[in-house]
Amino acid sequence: MEQYTQTLTLLKANLKRDWIKITAWLIVLVGVFVAVAAKFDGIYGTTKQIGAISSTLRSKAMVALIGSVPDGHLTTAIIFTSEMAVFWGLFIIIFNYSLAVGSSRGQEESGLTEMVLGGHPVGRLAPLMAAALELLIANGLFALITGAGTMIANLPGSDINGTWLSAVAIAAVGWAFGMIALVFSQLVADSHNVSMYNYAFLGIVYLIRMMTDVSNPDYTWISPLGWLEKTEIYTNNNWWPVVMLAALGVVAFFGAVALNANRDIDAGIIHVNPGSRRSRFLRGPATLLVWNQKSLTIFWVVGMAVLGASYGSVFDSIGKIFNTSPTIQKVLGQTAVRHIEQSQVLSFIGLLGIIFSLLAVIAGVMIVNRLVTEERRGYLQMVMTKPQGRTYILAVYVVFGLILAAGLLFVALVSAMGAGNVVMKHPIAFKYFWQTFVSNLPAIAVFMALMVGLVGIYPRLRSLVWAYLGISFLISYFGNLMDLSKSVLKISPYYWTKKVPIESINTTPLIWMLVIAAVLIVIGFVGYKNRDLES
Repeated sequence: MEQYTQTLTLLKANLKRDWIKITAWLIVLVGVFVAVAAKFDGIYGTTKQIGAISSTLRSKAMVALIGSVPDGHLTTAIIFTSEMAVFWGLFIIIFNYSLAVGSSRGQEESGLTEMVLGGHPVGRLAPLMAAALELLIANGLFALITGAGTMIANLPGSDINGTWLSAVAIAAVGWAFGMIALVFSQLVADSHNVSMYNYAFLGIVYLIRMMTDVSNPDYTWISPLGWLEKTEIYTNNNWWPVVMLAALGVVAFFGAVALNANRDIDAGIIHVNPGSRRSRFLRGPATLLVWNQKSLTIFWVVGMAVLGASYGSVFDSIGKIFNTSPTIQKVLGQTAVRHIEQSQVLSFIGLLGIIFSLLAVIAGVMIVNRLVTEERRGYLQMVMTKPQGRTYILAVYVVFGLILAAGLLFVALVSAMGAGNVVMKHPIAFKYFWQTFVSNLPAIAVFMALMVGLVGIYPRLRSLVWAYLGISFLISYFGNLMDLSKSVLKISPYYWTKKVPIESINTTPLIWMLVIAAVLIVIGFVGYKNRDLES
């Protein structure tokens, strides 16, 4: 047990450092979850309302997006968990990734772990155990507060067992993926690559869940994220997936312990290739950035292409309810049925445009955020030993980030179009995907510009970009469910584009978004040129 000496002391230090982050995440995650639960009875509380949404939730398009829905009679509580479980699983996983990387690899990069282990009687595995316990406490708080809040909401068709199973299952999937993040923290030597491995793993298990849910739900057991659905909340209330997630987390933790024993502090199991001493990619900031980000760029491009094609492959099923109903075909006629089918597909494309845009923003903002990381590590000081102006260096990161974000959105939409038109009898014209692409570009520019402005003026507040991005998604997806006013809905840039491509593009708000983005970018460049570099 000497290896874990002073674990509780380090745990207290971690909680003291991260309490604001944990509190903010819990307020948002629990607050929105309980608020939606409280509103759900008024939205899907009657038999007519439940019947209207049942066929939609069971369509392959919605199954791919939110997961499978139980067979048989649906209740308000079952519809709530069906719509929320997978999304909240993703949010809690992202939360755990942030905590896990910061408490493990992040502390090693800052030199804090080496200082603590070298200058104090602290066990070698104490920092790792402290990180695992911090994740356990954060997820435990989420489960307790969410369970209590959902109990108060008292959804029709709910029961105590299912309510607490829902809260514990979401917390369990977050903790299990947090433990897996600790494994990746032992494999590679910097937090940037750890995050890349984490999200690559999350993308893979999400795609497996999506494809198996659509084709054969029996195979959804392959994906740990799919175990959330197998809990069958408010129907069979199966606790075994929670036990499996807990076991996965424990196995992952011991795997991290084994890997930690076989590496040096601030090093990874996977050794980095030192590369060539002389390379054409070391001639300037632009070529250096492209070379350093090549792996991440390839990962994003491939991931978005696969994601787009996966969603496109279910386009044909969206309007199937009309194609398979002889009565509707006879009453409306083939032309009207085809029009309704196309409208359903176009509505889904609009939703996909928002989802793809959000992911593209994450990729682009991470590039600009990388500038601050390299600044604090002292890397930019080496670049600036040559006659490179700050304006040029910032411009390199901003332009690369914008091109990457726009390119990823385009790749995802084109992939969706390609796969969708293969399976559909009546293909969707390219112009609809192009309209979706163009309408979402200003939203990408706003988020990117906000990050540039904060990098230039006050880098410590750049986490506000992630908060605004999360709020925008929640407003776009859950705003109507929560009966939010139009003034609140308009906070999200996606409010102005959500009706595209069903309706034509409204250029006025998009122009205003571009103007705001331009102003923020100018402010960022002026601020970055005049402020001191951080270290």
